[in-house]
Amino acid sequence: MELLAVIAIVTILTALLLPTLGRTQAKARRIQCLANLRQTGIGFHSFLHDHNDCFPMQVSTNFGGTMESLFASYLAGQDGSSSYSHFQSLSNDLASPRIFACPADPARTPADDFSTLNNKNISYFVGANADYSLPNSILAGDRNIISAASNSSRSLIRLAESKPASWTRELHGLKGNQLFADGHVERVNGLLVKLPRRNAPVAMDLFLPTVKTPLPPPSALAGLPRDRWDTIAPETQSQPSL
Repeated sequence: MELLAVIAIVTILTALLLPTLGRTQAKARRIQCLANLRQTGIGFHSFLHDHNDCFPMQVSTNFGGTMESLFASYLAGQDGSSSYSHFQSLSNDLASPRIFACPADPARTPADDFSTLNNKNISYFVGANADYSLPNSILAGDRNIISAASNSSRSLIRLAESKPASWTRELHGLKGNQLFADGHVERVNGLLVKLPRRNAPVAMDLFLPTVKTPLPPPSALAGLPRDRWDTIAPETQSQPSL
């Protein structure tokens, strides 16, 4: 009887402590995510100090930037498959690319080398038109955002004052972290992702590190023209459900 009583007490205490431990772990992962973004901001600032106060997105690839890659993303129908290149351009300013993977993001794995970096190693979107002269430009942030705006896509979230986006549950439970052009980071504890009212562009284009799924098995493609295969192999990770 005494043994059963001890087991019952331990079981009850475990049931009471598990939710608290879960919240503590989630909070620790979010704090580490903030630290990752802060370190990423240092990398972006090191880059701009060597490139006339311009972020990689405003600098030609001839000089180590990613301007042509960004233009290609727009020309390809707002495609975010090359989003990793904006972070890859920081290879001379950061020691490791592992900080680009959020610890709360099981769908992304940390990369050990900048040369092999790709979207599968990136947990953060990049602000395509972030401007150092506008300190509240959104430079980067957690990728788990969605928008109902008609001018947004799976890869691109177009943020405006009248058209906010929203966080999903995927990483931090309807919350998120953001990095701004002046280097500061913020925890956003509300559902909405809003454009700052001051010292920011009138609209922000946020490119997500989208990852395409492999094609389905041949049986699923039978009878479907090849030019329509992508209609049943949509991109994932860009718009997780609420």
